[in-house]
Amino acid sequence: MNVATVPQDLAIDLRQLVMTIANAVDLVGVDDLLHGRRVGMLARDLGRQLGLDEKAQILLYDAGLLHDCGVASSCAHPRLLRDLEWPGAEAHCIRGGELLRDFAPLASLAPIIRHHHSRWDAPESQSLPPDVARFANVIFLADRIDALLGPFHGDLTTLAHAEEIRMRLAAARGSLFAPDLVDAFLELSQGDRFWLGLQPDAVRQYQTDMEAFRDLWLVTWQEFRRCTEIFARILDAKSPHTERHSRGVSLLAGHLAGRMGMDVVTCERIAVAGLLHDIGKLKIPGAIIDADGALAADEFELMKTHSRGTLEVLQRLQAIEEIARWASYHHETPDGEGYPFHVAGDALPLEARIINVADVFQALAQDRPYHRPLEAAEILAILKERAASGKSDASVVAAVEADLDNCHRIALCRPSQ
Repeated sequence: MNVATVPQDLAIDLRQLVMTIANAVDLVGVDDLLHGRRVGMLARDLGRQLGLDEKAQILLYDAGLLHDCGVASSCAHPRLLRDLEWPGAEAHCIRGGELLRDFAPLASLAPIIRHHHSRWDAPESQSLPPDVARFANVIFLADRIDALLGPFHGDLTTLAHAEEIRMRLAAARGSLFAPDLVDAFLELSQGDRFWLGLQPDAVRQYQTDMEAFRDLWLVTWQEFRRCTEIFARILDAKSPHTERHSRGVSLLAGHLAGRMGMDVVTCERIAVAGLLHDIGKLKIPGAIIDADGALAADEFELMKTHSRGTLEVLQRLQAIEEIARWASYHHETPDGEGYPFHVAGDALPLEARIINVADVFQALAQDRPYHRPLEAAEILAILKERAASGKSDASVVAAVEADLDNCHRIALCRPSQ
């Protein structure tokens, strides 16, 4: 009998996946959580105005949702949401293209995102395949429309500034943007309906309507693991501490599962849950994540919401519903005193208990702004105290003790000697 060594292929709705990644991207330091959604909506509407078919329109919508997936930190956003162009804009385009190019279902978006801040009249644009250049320029224009509107979304005064924005973009006809694309925008934006459609309720309804376009893909587990790397690198954009931590938790959780006799497939799935467990920290301000001292009471309460944030980000992906639950339970404890769901006893899966121990171990082993890295014996002592008080699973802690030095090395992502 053949024993599976990797989980089965996953039937993933590409619409769910794009929305899930987009939700994660929206949380990397952007104050306006609807920016990506408006760019996707604008890009699709511009595509329709240009006479593109529905497939191309949906491709533009997806590219718009994910166009900023390469943004490295919140410090870039003031210019992303203000200027038409500026030195250094290309950096996040390159990073975004690299993020998507190795994941087959989204690879077609990679060159569009890579060039979504390229001028239409630049030699680089003229040397691209025509569809790539055209689609990238649509995203560029849609992005800049929303950037110019940014200061007015909050007070709903977009109509008062519509003509000013139209004229500013018209002045870039033939330089930043293709002439026929600017013409299409000017025609599309003549009436109030266009501008009123960019208000928050309309944008959210547009997204709901777009979710009706189901697009099932059968992806192999290896392909899905590449997809989890997209999330890991988006998390890296928030803080290098979170990214290194998640990788260490992933490796250690998978190792402990194997030490406890779980099959290879389950170990793989636990490792993925470990990699994704802190994705909810994208909702937490960077100043709190990187604080070099004890958090104030209100800051700690905010930090505690990140586990629920993990579930909120991942729950769209129905194909990994169980993995998402394990990941979001990483601060739950056997005694039910954990957070935020207060899952206790038999209701708390062993997989989540393993991730909990791996999470504590790695956090203590890692050099953080607020504590020195602890030695393996020091960490074990803390874990034993937690097990005695019902805060960690005793059987998982016993597995750590039986292979302590190796666990310490794996948690820090160090190669074996």
